[in-house]
Amino acid sequence: MSWARTSALLALLATAAAGGQAALPVNRPASAQALLDAQPERRRAELMEERVVLLPSDELPKGQVEALVLFSQPPETVWELLLQRERQKEFRPEITALSIVEKGPGRVVEEQHLKIAFLEVAYRLVDRFDAATRTITWQLDPSFESTLEHVSGYWELHELDGGRTLARFATKVSVSPAVPGFLQDGITRRNVPQSLENTREWVDSNGRWRP
Repeated sequence: MSWARTSALLALLATAAAGGQAALPVNRPASAQALLDAQPERRRAELMEERVVLLPSDELPKGQVEALVLFSQPPETVWELLLQRERQKEFRPEITALSIVEKGPGRVVEEQHLKIAFLEVAYRLVDRFDAATRTITWQLDPSFESTLEHVSGYWELHELDGGRTLARFATKVSVSPAVPGFLQDGITRRNVPQSLENTREWVDSNGRWRP
C-alpha cells in the first residue's frame, strides 16, 4: 500500500496520542451566518471556493481537528444522509466492514473494521442524534476491545441561504502504541480534508457518488 493511501486511511485514526476530553460541540453559533461572520475574510473565501476548510488548532484540545464543510444540499437532506451510518463504506474506502450492532431512539452502535497498511483495526462507536439541533456525536464504545484508546467527534448542521448547509465537524482520536508514531504525527491535518471532501461529494450527489 502506498504512503499516500496509508496516510489517507489514518486520517480519522491518528491525530497523535491524545485522549482525555471528548470532542463535543460547544458554544453553538446562533446561525450559519453567525458562524461565517466569526471567520476571517480569507477563511470565508477559502470555504466558498474549496467547500472544506480546516480551522486553526492552536486553541483546540491536543489531537482535536475541526473543520467547516459547505454542502449544496439543504440541512434536512444532509441530516438524513449522515444518519445512514451503515452507508459510510460508499465514500470511505478504508472501511473493510461496517455493521449496526445496536439501535435505539436517538442512538446506534456501529462496528467498523479498517485496514491501515499492515494494521487491522476494529472498534465500536456509540452515535447519538439530536434532531432538534441537527447534531450527530460519536464516542468510542469502551466495552469493545480495540487498539484505539479514544474516539470522539461530531457533525453540527446549520441552514444557509440558497438551500445550502454549513456544517461544523470535529474529530479526536487516540491510538495505542500498536500504531507507529511516525505514521501518526502530522498525518491527520493533511488528510482530514480529503475524508471530508469524500463526505461532501457523497452527500451533494444524494448518495450516488463513489471515490
